Amino acid sequence: MTLPSPNSCRYCGIEQRGHAQRWKSPVGWHKWTPPTHEQIKARMLARRAERNPR
Repeated sequence: MTLPSPNSCRYCGIEQRGHAQRWKSPVGWHKWTPPTHEQIKARMLARRAERNPR
């Protein structure tokens, strides 16, 4: 499973550079939207846990 990068779109997890407009239910068509601070932290922790399984 590929995890989104910490700063990818809030709604769909796609990087800003290649985003343009995307469809994601339930938000529908949207432009790249910055993730919340909570999302960034959760994504960083998930990526760290994937690299270092216990």
